[in-house]
Amino acid sequence: MFEHPLSPKRGTQRSGEPRRSLPRWPCLLPSTAVAVTPLRNLTGDPTQQFLVDDFTDRLVVDLFRRCRALSFAWAAGERRFAGNLAPPDPLEHKYVVYGSVQRGGPGMLRVNMRISDTLTSDYLWANRNEFRLEDLAPMQAAAARQISRVLHLLLIQEAARCARVSADLELGVGECLIRGNAILKRALCAEFSSEAQRWYLSALASDPRSVDALTGLASTCQHLVSNPWWGEPQAVAEASDLGREAIEIALERAPENAVAKCIQGMLCSEAGHLPEAARAFAQALAMDNGLAIAHAFGGYNAALLGRAWETLPAVERAVRLDPSDRRHSVWYFFGGFAELLLGHTEAAVALLGKSLKRNPSYGSAQLFLIAALSLTGRQQRSSPDGKVISPAIPRIPRPCT
Repeated sequence: MFEHPLSPKRGTQRSGEPRRSLPRWPCLLPSTAVAVTPLRNLTGDPTQQFLVDDFTDRLVVDLFRRCRALSFAWAAGERRFAGNLAPPDPLEHKYVVYGSVQRGGPGMLRVNMRISDTLTSDYLWANRNEFRLEDLAPMQAAAARQISRVLHLLLIQEAARCARVSADLELGVGECLIRGNAILKRALCAEFSSEAQRWYLSALASDPRSVDALTGLASTCQHLVSNPWWGEPQAVAEASDLGREAIEIALERAPENAVAKCIQGMLCSEAGHLPEAARAFAQALAMDNGLAIAHAFGGYNAALLGRAWETLPAVERAVRLDPSDRRHSVWYFFGGFAELLLGHTEAAVALLGKSLKRNPSYGSAQLFLIAALSLTGRQQRSSPDGKVISPAIPRIPRPCT
């Protein structure tokens, strides 16, 4: 069941109930520390030091925002510019990010960036770019994107190695993908999604360039982000960052992959990047107009953008295109949510009732149905155990924890 981070969360636990253990997500490794060395000023002009320091500060802030699966600290002995970086502990650093700024062509500056392995001092990545002073901000943003991409690739590679060891099987890429896909077809739940993720990572251990494995990894990250009660808040944030990086890498290698583009839209929407998500859904449908999930999620994203009148037609197209009942509960919720926004309360009640008929424990549908019924003036009542009973649908169980 999909629930957007902007929609109400379900799974509230009653006092006295035993806490259900959360599954282990193979893509989320123990915190990896990255040392940051402030950029060196090699321009020969001391007056440029302020510019170099500002570049470092902005870069660090962007890395904090993009790489929530990592912890950053200044390298030992370096002065601290940003006060929110952790104190240095070089024994724990796995990677180090460093670089310099020097003169380039006429009127240009050149920024050189590197990432090295702390233990071996091997270069893992290096890049240089020239820019004019007026282009400092976009240059810094581009550098942060490049570094974020490399660090996430390193995390995926490490997680893939761990998954391959834990699988204790010498299976090929194809067999790993078959197993991961088969598990996801069984049901949409935390345990199955985390297990499928392990197989996608095992495939990446054999072929780091596998588009299908990267897409599968991103889809399981999207499952966690869509169902935030499946993990701790930090795990959900980390999965969001990793999933978006993984799907971008997949799309760089297969830009016409409609499913991957749709997953990108879903992850962007859940991260609150609604216009970017809308573009991704439109591109996915341009590649494959029969992709039901892109119609449904694109329609929901349209409602969040203030175009709720587009949602129900999109949901109806999705239901016609995909006869499977597995996602219909989610899609009917999208339609009911949008109709409620438009003030069409009777239509909203009917759609939310359809959603709950297919999945009685769908928390968001329960909540919005109660809101819709209250607007119509119809009565709802609760049984002693807190389960909702309404005239629109049969007795609805309390949401699962």
